[in-house]
Amino acid sequence: MKQSILAVDDEPHMLRLLERIITEKTQYHIKTVNNSLEVPAILDEGNFDLIITDLKMPGMDGIDILKHVREHERSEEVIIMTAFGSLESAIEALQQGVFDYITKPFKKEQIIFTVDRALRWQAIRKEASRLGRIFDGEPYESARKAFDGEYVRRLGERCRQGKAAMIERSGLTEKFIADAEREE
Repeated sequence: MKQSILAVDDEPHMLRLLERIITEKTQYHIKTVNNSLEVPAILDEGNFDLIITDLKMPGMDGIDILKHVREHERSEEVIIMTAFGSLESAIEALQQGVFDYITKPFKKEQIIFTVDRALRWQAIRKEASRLGRIFDGEPYESARKAFDGEYVRRLGERCRQGKAAMIERSGLTEKFIADAEREE
């Protein structure tokens, strides 16, 4: 599944620019909104992996959006962009847990690099959380079945040639693989 981005800016031309950069230069999905007051409702409708937001906007500003994400214990990373950068706003954003703080105007390579870095970090965090849930599973039999399923899933990703390659590489039986796949 494609990772997704929510871009928030009160300037429509900035949203079009971000949409064009993301669509043309990455494999990510992007949704844009120019009214920051719509952000809580949009977040209630679904999950994003990343939010790119302007700092200064009417209604909710970028810090308000960042605080909303953190207060509601959401998983999205947040990048704040601003043409009015100051040391104070950067410190506040960092204290609230912003992923990065970018000043406008920015180079398209900078935004692509920052977005890629944020989304790679997001994917690593999600994977670590998923694996943590497997290792925290109780009773042991439940955790072992989850581990078996994860092992077989990853084995399948490495062995694109099919079950025979999975069996040969791992030494597992066809029945074990089938049972583990059912448990996932």
